[in-house]
Parts: sequence; C-alpha cells; structure tokens
Amino acid sequence: MMYSDIVVPIEHPGILSGYKQVHVQPYMFDHPVRFTVYRHQTHSHSVMMDDKKQWYFAIRWECNTLTDVKYTRHVHRPSYVDVNTTLKLADYLANSGFTSQMTDFDKAFVHTTVFADNLDNISLSKQLRIANADGEDDPAVIQTVHFIENTYNSQRTRFLSGFESYSIATITENRYYLQYIHLPAAAFLHLQYFVYFQQYATIPSKQMMAKLLGNLWASTQAMNRNWNQSLLTIENIEIR
Repeated sequence: MMYSDIVVPIEHPGILSGYKQVHVQPYMFDHPVRFTVYRHQTHSHSVMMDDKKQWYFAIRWECNTLTDVKYTRHVHRPSYVDVNTTLKLADYLANSGFTSQMTDFDKAFVHTTVFADNLDNISLSKQLRIANADGEDDPAVIQTVHFIENTYNSQRTRFLSGFESYSIATITENRYYLQYIHLPAAAFLHLQYFVYFQQYATIPSKQMMAKLLGNLWASTQAMNRNWNQSLLTIENIEIR
C-alpha cells in the first residue's frame, strides 16, 4: 500500500460552506498564517490558502502501484493518455467545481509514502521511481538517488526528493512513526513546506528538519547550486 498526498493550486474556491478551519500548531511554521487550511466536513479533501493569497486543493489517496500514484496526480487529461484510463484527480477537480491554476506543469505536487519491513529490499531504482512518482513503465532518466535518513529503535525512515518532478517521498520501516506521526501530521506538513519551497524558493519554517528537507529539495533542482552536499546522501544506481 502506498499513500499519495496531493496538492494543486486552484482558483478561489468560492464560499466555504461545509468546511471547518484546521488549527495550526505553533511549531509548524515560522509565521502562523503561512497556510490557512479548511477541511471539508463530509468529503475527503481540504482547501487552503497561503500567505500570498494563493489557494490550493489537497487530498490523500491510497494506491496499490506506482502507476496508480502516477495517474492520481494528473491535473488535466493529456492527449497521450488512453480515454479509458482513470485520472482520479482530474475527474475529482472537475466534478467538485475546482479550477486548477497549474498551466506550466501537468501534474500536482505529491508526497508518496511507502511502508517497508526492510528498506534494503526496495532497490535504489525503485526508490527513485517512488521519489519521482513515476510509473513502472516510465523511462529511467536520472541515475542517482538523493535522500536524508533517520534511525529510531533500529528502524529507518528515508526522505527522498524527486528530480524536477514536483514530487517527494518517504519510505519508512517504522510502523509506529507511520501510523501515529507521519500519516496524521508530517506527510501533509512536509508537502506544505515543499509546495511553498517550489512556489517561493524559501522554507516557511525555522525547524531543523524543515531546513534539511529544503536543502535536499534544492539538490534535485537542475538550476539550483545553493545546497550543502554534506547534509544529504547521494547514491548511484547500478545500471544493468
């Protein structure tokens, strides 16, 4: 099972009937109004506004394959996708009346989360696909994996960055972290940091983890040289 947290910029959503504002913990951001989040009380999505007055749609879906992850983040239906292929996000936006403001990229921001009994059982090439939110049949272009990692009770959690793909990922061996920390809070919070970083080239937090993630994300931007290699791990994929 994979979890796909998705955020897409949208036009103003209109009257927020049926939504409830989500309380923001003081530690989350360097200023409490970086994001204002409203969760729908009957549907599974949220909308939020950043401090630049940009609105976003947010949702989480469970996926069985990387191809599922790939197709759940399409904002528009491209001509190369078969008409019988389900594009969950594009259909959901259309049916809910939201209008995407992503005109320069065809996929939403995504944070993919995967649980693994043993992280070493997931090859580096597959970890890169998870980080890039690529399907199983997509061509392999990049030959390195960039990540930071922590270990707690001998269980590792690895945070990865996609390459110019508007995507990040977390792979963890720690089921407690997954169930009680990551999925309830950290997955969406990290995606908020990532979206803000992509939109405005800064991390809206003074926390160490947020800064380390920002350095990681900068390392996979083709035109960005403002990052510290000593604060992340880079592994080469063995070509066979």
